[in-house]
Amino acid sequence: MAITAIRIAGLVYDAARRSFDAAVEFFNPGMPVPLRIAVRVPAAQNIEHQALVRGLVHAAERQVMR
Repeated sequence: MAITAIRIAGLVYDAARRSFDAAVEFFNPGMPVPLRIAVRVPAAQNIEHQALVRGLVHAAERQVMR
């Protein structure tokens, strides 16, 4: 799948589960609507932004490839 743009559409930290819940959107030319994938990434609340985004995108890509 050739992905040209990715957006984190929604992000919530679940303190009880110590994880981030997010909706990741993939945009590709020719798609009428973006593909939205819900993911959960276990991480500390003070994780660096770049590491969080990378984790969310990788989790969403794994779900797409299943």
